[in-house]
Amino acid sequence: MEAVLSWIKEFLIIYLILTILMHLVINDQYKKYLRFFSGIILLTALVSPVMKLLGSAGQLESLVSYEAFWEQLDSTRQDTQKMEFLQNDHYVKKYEKAVAQDILERAGRQGYPVIRVSADLTKDYEITDVSIWLEVLKQAEQKDEIKQQVREFLQKAYDLKPSQIHLYG
Repeated sequence: MEAVLSWIKEFLIIYLILTILMHLVINDQYKKYLRFFSGIILLTALVSPVMKLLGSAGQLESLVSYEAFWEQLDSTRQDTQKMEFLQNDHYVKKYEKAVAQDILERAGRQGYPVIRVSADLTKDYEITDVSIWLEVLKQAEQKDEIKQQVREFLQKAYDLKPSQIHLYG
């Protein structure tokens, strides 16, 4: 009776760990691989008492060792972290382009002679730096006045500090 309870306890622990892993996976593409891997582990856990009764316990334990399971689990965790990092980096780049396009359009609507914008963001999607290229103006005082207006516009519209704004042209 104690062996049955021990087996049920082990099975439930394995099932719980695999269920938690399924919920931690972000990308649906990788869920199918984890589901397959989980199915094999659960099937092995279900069959292990039968294999022990048949006398093949030594072969089964060598096939499915806990050490190998934890190594595979750690490898899966590391792969998931790499995928999250790459996916996050991809979205940051897309959002940087969207922010730059938004600044370009809003500045154009305000009548500022902006020809190009570049924005840098943190991993938390906060603006760190904005670089703006203005059309080349002939009069220096007009150029300084427009630069100041653009700087004030960005500070107000995007809550930026003067040190985060770089104007060229």
